Amino acid sequence: MEFQHFLHHHKLSSMEFEEKHKAPCMGCMDIIVGTAYFCFECFNFLMHKSCAELPPQILKDAFHPHPLRFNMTDILVCNACGKLAASVISYMCMYCELKLDFKCAVAIFNDENDDEAHQGTTIHHFCHPHQLTRGAMFSSRRTQVEIDNFEELWGTKLKCVACKQEIQGTLYICIPCQFAIHEPCMNEMPTQVQRSPFHPHHILLPRPFLQESDASRQVPCYACSDTVDGFSFYCNRCDVNLHDSCARYRTRSINYSCHPHDLLQLGKSIIHNISCDACGEGCNDSCFSCKKCDFNIHPQCIPLPSSFTHKYHLHPLALVNSFVEDDSGDYCCDMCETERNPELQVYYCEECNYIAHIDCVLSEVLEPTTKMLFDLQRKEENYDNQSLEMEGRVHHETVSNVI
Repeated sequence: MEFQHFLHHHKLSSMEFEEKHKAPCMGCMDIIVGTAYFCFECFNFLMHKSCAELPPQILKDAFHPHPLRFNMTDILVCNACGKLAASVISYMCMYCELKLDFKCAVAIFNDENDDEAHQGTTIHHFCHPHQLTRGAMFSSRRTQVEIDNFEELWGTKLKCVACKQEIQGTLYICIPCQFAIHEPCMNEMPTQVQRSPFHPHHILLPRPFLQESDASRQVPCYACSDTVDGFSFYCNRCDVNLHDSCARYRTRSINYSCHPHDLLQLGKSIIHNISCDACGEGCNDSCFSCKKCDFNIHPQCIPLPSSFTHKYHLHPLALVNSFVEDDSGDYCCDMCETERNPELQVYYCEECNYIAHIDCVLSEVLEPTTKMLFDLQRKEENYDNQSLEMEGRVHHETVSNVI
């Protein structure tokens, strides 16, 4: 049996497919099992029989009062299921902005959809100048064809502009700007960052980037040196940009005689193309760093002892990497009882599951610095803290006057 599809210029032939053929439908992108239409002339058109029989225009008053017309190759947030989709074929209202992914269009055409059409949740947020649409990542059962199609249309993997991790769960998105952010990251984003570990002496304020105006400007993050896309926290005085996750990176500092400034302890998520100034080898998983001097050193080059006995703990403590004791998401130092970054090295007692920041046991691990160096740095920090407090008061008064 032959069939003529409105999107293809050749006649299509009916044939049967089994799961072992791994043949994806270009409509719903599922693996075809059963009857499908296939083009034997150009071999680049294959669809489920039920998908191919969907008309170019759908009119279902019970779902939406306007006609829905097919649209080619689009990334969208479906107004039926609320999910983010990359469809070779989608449907769009001819009079308003309602959009449907292909699977939802099939369900609506076959009267298998019980949901009403909705325009979706849209908000304005200081992290982006345009309206953001709430959506959810497509199903975890999506095929590799769906994943590949989305990444081809988007140009890369979909990552959150705040935490720089791949998007999972609920997100807010501006598709024209390719701006996407996790909903929790957006909700937890502060309106300013004070005492960032990489730029502690000035307040950092939000700075959105417009893709069309700033595409030619490659702005590096002051902390990790990766390009800042979409949004940064910015110091106007110093022209410093930082990713949200870098500006609020949880880290600790140590003071050691090999360097006149405090050294920040960094983990693998923020280390990129860094070499140790002591041995010349690359720093891959961890290092101690001074951004002011571009000085970096391996923990083993300081050196830190691999294990030792501390006066406040009964058993020996061993130096371990990226320690995560459970999946709670809450990780603390048992010595100072404050939050810790699970990707940073710590001292650990396996016998009683005791964990301590390196700097919490610093006096037992490292040789002490000279008193003169300590006093000079303390004076410098006190002066900078006073300047920061003054800047914060000025910023608060300015905002209050505007309001």
